[in-house]
Amino acid sequence: MNGQAEAMARAKKQARHIIVNDVAYSWRATGDDGNIALNIWPTILDGPPIWASFNYHETWVPDGPGRYSCGNDQIVITNRLVRRVILHALGRLAYDPARKGKQIRIFRVDQLIDISDAIRAG
Repeated sequence: MNGQAEAMARAKKQARHIIVNDVAYSWRATGDDGNIALNIWPTILDGPPIWASFNYHETWVPDGPGRYSCGNDQIVITNRLVRRVILHALGRLAYDPARKGKQIRIFRVDQLIDISDAIRAG
């Protein structure tokens, strides 16, 4: 991630906040073609950002012969899921929010954490 992209990822605009293990983090989730991208960063510490991707987990419903449309029931990224991503990074990836380093990237994190109780849009 280049400096400009990292600065955008850490921008305070529309960021949400969470505290995990006495460390304050900010986060933002954005959707795009095919997945939900989650950016998490320590609010006052120098640790690297965590980037994680989720599938939408939407339901496709028949919409005519050979056609389908999205059922608008995709998962919603909430503090509950963000906490699980942070705990996964801390435990399984030895993430240290106080130590400078390269961005942590976790592709398809929804296969690594429990999302069974995720809130659904719609």
